[in-house]
Amino acid sequence: MQTRKSSRAIVLNKQNQIFLFCYTFDFFAENDAIWITPGGALEEGESFEGALKRELFEELGIKITAQAPFVFYRTPMYKLKGGETVRSEERFYLVYCDDETFSYNGWSENEMKKMTAGKWWSVEEIKKSSEKFFSEDIVEILERLSAGEILKEPLEIR
Repeated sequence: MQTRKSSRAIVLNKQNQIFLFCYTFDFFAENDAIWITPGGALEEGESFEGALKRELFEELGIKITAQAPFVFYRTPMYKLKGGETVRSEERFYLVYCDDETFSYNGWSENEMKKMTAGKWWSVEEIKKSSEKFFSEDIVEILERLSAGEILKEPLEIR
């Protein structure tokens, strides 16, 4: 079984909305569109923090210079179309964003095909939505962060 390590960013604006991409994972057995956080896999020899900085710049044009807090993690198992199981090791970092204008100039050809939309979501919109989101815990995550809860240790999410 292979392991895929990735860094993800929980990008929040001043209104405590989270920025998510609608992404279609066509290599998973379930070919669903899902709203995900910006981020992606670590490259050879890259740290989680290095991947976070690279991915945010590639996907949104955001340059982060300060250390982003590591707030959540998860290790889901995914089944690929060929039947192989992949263990995903995902770390989520908190990034606040004042500027809501992003640049998509760094997108790969694959991202251009699979990321069909990008949107700021409020807790209320997520609660009312029938869309599929990256985590079952997304409402709790946003409520905790919106309340200003400071996490001493990263929490596991589903």
